Amino acid sequence: MFKTFKVGELFDIHPTNAYKMKNDELFATAGTTPVLSNSSVNNGIGGYCGLTPTEPGGIITFSDTTTGTDTMFYQPNSFIGYPHVQGMYPHQSDKWNEKCCLYVISCIRKSAGNGWNYAVKFNRALVKELFVELPVIESPDPDHEYTVDDIDWQYMQDRIAELEQDRIAELEQDRIAELDAYLKATGLEDYTLTEEDKEVLSLSSEAVSDEGDALETDRRDGKVRFGKFKASDLFDIKKGKRLTKADMTKGDINFIGSTATNNGVTAKIGNTEYLHPGYTITVSYNGSVGEVFLQEEHFWASDDVNVWYPKFKFNTKVIEYMMTAIKKCREKYNYAAKWTLDKMQNEMLTLPITPDGDIDFDYMERYIRAIEKMTIADVVKYRDQELYAAKQAVCY
Repeated sequence: MFKTFKVGELFDIHPTNAYKMKNDELFATAGTTPVLSNSSVNNGIGGYCGLTPTEPGGIITFSDTTTGTDTMFYQPNSFIGYPHVQGMYPHQSDKWNEKCCLYVISCIRKSAGNGWNYAVKFNRALVKELFVELPVIESPDPDHEYTVDDIDWQYMQDRIAELEQDRIAELEQDRIAELDAYLKATGLEDYTLTEEDKEVLSLSSEAVSDEGDALETDRRDGKVRFGKFKASDLFDIKKGKRLTKADMTKGDINFIGSTATNNGVTAKIGNTEYLHPGYTITVSYNGSVGEVFLQEEHFWASDDVNVWYPKFKFNTKVIEYMMTAIKKCREKYNYAAKWTLDKMQNEMLTLPITPDGDIDFDYMERYIRAIEKMTIADVVKYRDQELYAAKQAVCY
């Protein structure tokens, strides 16, 4: 049995709180607090910051700008509001769980329809006056006047759970399952930043070289300093060997050419005369000048590519940091100004140093590990948003 209720009977609707600051100030510190915008995607979240939330989770939000019900979402977590973001605070907060909120969102969307724009805005006054049909527990009294106390909360929960099941299962069997398997296989399940990680990341501001010159890399409060090191002191750099298509034989060995895609692989060959070992770096000096890739398997490098052999103990995270330092050097080269072998050998790489002036390999490893955790956290966050988007997409 269904009865009609005015939305204003169910929710107190008013603007959410927002910090009075510009975006660059709002997002100055990294964090996990959602900041809602006027967006119709990503659950209305415009980004994340490190500030304290201003609003509780467990409510419905929408923007009163132009896109109407497209911006209406359930917010499971506490968040920071934004101008024009309205909050729907349930009068019976103990009744309105996630599934009941998703149910009523679909009802409001159905009732409100489309056609909202700058001239006809989807504002809170209008939403309060909308009527929605909700299930009620039927009374044996034919003269019973139904109120919000008669709403069949369990029916709404069961209905949404039923509609979610197939959609969520589909996602879990596709991208979500693949991501979870990847995280487990790579040992990246623990992606929470430790205090040490946060400290390392906090150093990524102004840098100071060992001579006191300002550098565009990582350092704050003088805790980490940087110096310049000649590339040939750290790497044995060798030129690749020309191999024409006519001379290529069939096989499964990677042929690394001057490309910006596919980790530099442009062909598979069977030729074995001039192979380089894995765990070396390839850098294009011609074509896609300055493209840098780590090769984990043995390969043939074309004559447009130079191969960097580490002279220090191999460590994947240190190599990743080194690759970033190498990429920063490529800006002054292009197709006309080639990054030739002799120029690479004499290139100066900016790297963190210890108090004794040695390369700080430990800092590089810790920094990359922290960045890796942040990246994985973003991917996991995307996974969770995909799951939640599936729930939001369920229509009554």
